[in-house]
Amino acid sequence: MITPNGKTIYIVCPVGNAVIPVNTHTGKSGRRIPVGDFPGPIAVTPDGKTVFVGNRGSASVTPISTAGNRAGKAIPVGRFPQAIAVTPNGNTALVANNVDNSVTPVNTRTRKAGPAIPVGGGPFAIAITPNGKTAYVANDVSKSVTPINVITRQPGPAIGVGLGPTWIAITPDGKTAYVANSGDGHVDAHTVTPIRTATDKAGLGIPIGINAYFILIAR
Repeated sequence: MITPNGKTIYIVCPVGNAVIPVNTHTGKSGRRIPVGDFPGPIAVTPDGKTVFVGNRGSASVTPISTAGNRAGKAIPVGRFPQAIAVTPNGNTALVANNVDNSVTPVNTRTRKAGPAIPVGGGPFAIAITPNGKTAYVANDVSKSVTPINVITRQPGPAIGVGLGPTWIAITPDGKTAYVANSGDGHVDAHTVTPIRTATDKAGLGIPIGINAYFILIAR
């Protein structure tokens, strides 16, 4: 994860339960920042002041202040936090809990977690529209995507996609979300599903012929 100003890269070390900051100008690493058990997902606020790290082994999120690279008190969330996304206004971090089939909203200022939002089976990835109104959660097990109204924190009806959806990317204009379907081991099921955000309707899967696991959109 790179901070918005491009000055620091934060590298997650799952085995060592730590995050290591690297200065992009000097190429030198800073001191090890201890976090929770089996860290994985990481996200940074738009102002670059706070990094949030999901601790999959301890059902928590650790906030790190980038000014001093110091970890704050761990925030309890659901089991196995697999993905984190921060709203464009920086007010909320949404944490996808893979085992609990839920998303936990975290107030980035108070660092308090709100009530969990139910989603589909095995939430694996989450992305938020540029206007900050809707979050889309890829549910790996239930082969679906759950749209969440970020303001009301209410989930919408599940959107059916391909096998094993593991990643989501949204176009800069916010009109389309593209979902990478890993195929869940089925060679002929590797597709990308487009979802029109205005209607939350999925289009036909786009076959790609290889394992679709991650997806990015060039600006």
